[in-house]
Order: sequence, then C-alpha cells, then structure tokens
Amino acid sequence: MNKSIVYYTHNKCDPTILDSCRRQIDIARGDIPVVAVSQHFLHWGDTRIVMWGIGEGDLSMFRQQLAGLEATDAKWIYFCEHDVLYHPSHFDFVPPTDNVYWFNENCWAVDAATGQALHHCRMRMTSGLVAGRDILIEHYKKKIAWVTERGKFSRQIVGYEPGKRASRKRLGDYAQGAFSSPWPNIDIKHDGNITLRRFAPTDWRNWNTIKASWRLADEVPGWGRCKGRFNEFLEEVANDSRLLPVF
Repeated sequence: MNKSIVYYTHNKCDPTILDSCRRQIDIARGDIPVVAVSQHFLHWGDTRIVMWGIGEGDLSMFRQQLAGLEATDAKWIYFCEHDVLYHPSHFDFVPPTDNVYWFNENCWAVDAATGQALHHCRMRMTSGLVAGRDILIEHYKKKIAWVTERGKFSRQIVGYEPGKRASRKRLGDYAQGAFSSPWPNIDIKHDGNITLRRFAPTDWRNWNTIKASWRLADEVPGWGRCKGRFNEFLEEVANDSRLLPVF
C-alpha cells in the first residue's frame, strides 16, 4: 500500500464530533490503512498508538504526528484531524512530486455553535496535508527539536503548516503546493480548536487578502444544509455508517 492515513487526537472534543468524523473517515478512505495516534485508548484504527500523559499543546501534537509517521512505511501520507469530515475525493489525490507539501484548499469551515458555513482562499491547513513520508518525518523532527530547544512554539517562525512560506522567518525546508479535491472537506470549528473560530471579517487581520473569496453559506456544497441544524446534520453522519454525500 503506497498510502496511509495518520490520524491524531488528544481525545478532548465533543464525543459526537469525534465519532462522526471517524465514521466518515472509514467511509471515505476505502482500503487506505489508518495509523491512529491518541492520548487515550481508541477502539479504532488499523495501527493504534497511545501516548499517555504527554499533555495538550503544540509540542504534544507534533510528537503525535511524528509517532504516526514513524509507524508506517507508506510513501504517501494523508494527515487526518479528529474534527474534520473528509470527502472520499480527498484521498484520490496523489502528489505529482515527493519534495512538496501539498494542501487541499477545497475545505469549508462550519461553526458547531450555529452551523454557519464559510469558505475563503486561505483554507490551507495541516488537516488537509498530503505529502511524502520522508519529508514529513524530516520536518517534524526539525520542528520538535526547535520547539524543545526554545521551550515554546512560535507560529510566525515555525508555523503549524510545513513548508516554505512568503515570510523569511518561517521554518521550512520544501515548498508548499495546493490542490483542490472535486468535493470539499468540512473543518468543524468548536470550543476546543487550537485556532479560533473566525466567521466575521473583523476577526481577520489579513481581511484584504481574503475578502474577494469570502463566502458565507447555509450549507456546504454536496453535504447539505448545516446552518441552524448542526446537531441534526452531525447526527446524520454519526448514526448512519452507510452515509455518503450524494453529488
């Protein structure tokens, strides 16, 4: 198998969200194996790694990501986060080159509190990262060493997303690339996210760079209506393992 999913979680999220997202991964992944790295035991995943007592925070997440990478010998890695609903078309993408970090930009954010859906041009996140195992291991070893030496994480210098960016300060080695799956993934925004829920223009310091692509909606294309009915929407995913969006 040339592909593997590395799934990581600190297990501290609404159980319904966690369950729904894992069920959707099972629907979407086909025969791609899952390495599940958690902080408490999970009855899920083809390979299971439990990292007890490492705590929450950025460094803990990086260590979990590296542990997952080192537990597989697959060439291509698909990072999966515990609060993202993945569409099958996401896993169809195969990087055209193994020296670039590829990010799926076809992603919508959905507010768990209101069901409001949002898309804009800056949806390049680690949850949509697909890349070669070797360069990911290289990056996360470097990132963990950098944070450990300094005792703190810096988003401006190190960054959550691997790869070179416009900022010369950003820790990076290989370039970033982008792809767009035919149908979107859904990034659920809730109280436990590392990044803040930002659904208003005033929430963004770089508003001028995203305003042309800013799109608020009551539903996510292909997935159905979520605004004002997020719990019902999520229940549909959680309670029917056969559920697959109809496009």
